[in-house]
Amino acid sequence: MTLLAPRNWSDKPHREGRPRPGPIRCWAVRVWEVDPPQGQDPAEWVILTDEPAADLASAARVASWYACRWLVEEYHKCLKTGCRIEQRQLQDGARLERLTGVLAVVAVRLLQLKHQARLEPEAPAEGVVPERYVKTMRARLKLPRRTKLTVYQFWRETAKMGGFLARGGDGEPGWITLWRGWHELELLTAGFELGETTRRRCG
Repeated sequence: MTLLAPRNWSDKPHREGRPRPGPIRCWAVRVWEVDPPQGQDPAEWVILTDEPAADLASAARVASWYACRWLVEEYHKCLKTGCRIEQRQLQDGARLERLTGVLAVVAVRLLQLKHQARLEPEAPAEGVVPERYVKTMRARLKLPRRTKLTVYQFWRETAKMGGFLARGGDGEPGWITLWRGWHELELLTAGFELGETTRRRCG
């Protein structure tokens, strides 16, 4: 399959002076669910890609890449909705680039937290986030030192710090409350560690 540029390419003002792109060679990969859960319609995708998919192995590789789409979309949602990168109103490109670099790390951290809370809710929180944050959360909740926090508990408690009410019909936390809660946790952790450092220095 070959895709051509629109015939009216040069009619668009923002395309003036830009050369018409050449044809793009594409492959169509169809993926469908052979054995869906009972009572559910089978999932089916038709993927159009410029990655060569001439045999089963290459088609499976394209399908596995596409399967990551949910995570990619969640990452961008966290960056936009949670970290609110589009509302920073920075005018300088270099400053926006530096801010994006910082917030991208935070977005990945929150995505890991949410993803693991969904896949392995009973796993120890220390396996997903640095121990310093877990230590702060444990102190905030006034839990005994050896009490283990699961990743699911840590995720929910972080969101509650950001305004998540955790009522019976509220469902799971969204990106905004999770981001706000993480921001509060960062401040608490910094204060907690500063207090410990001062206490050691003062004896």
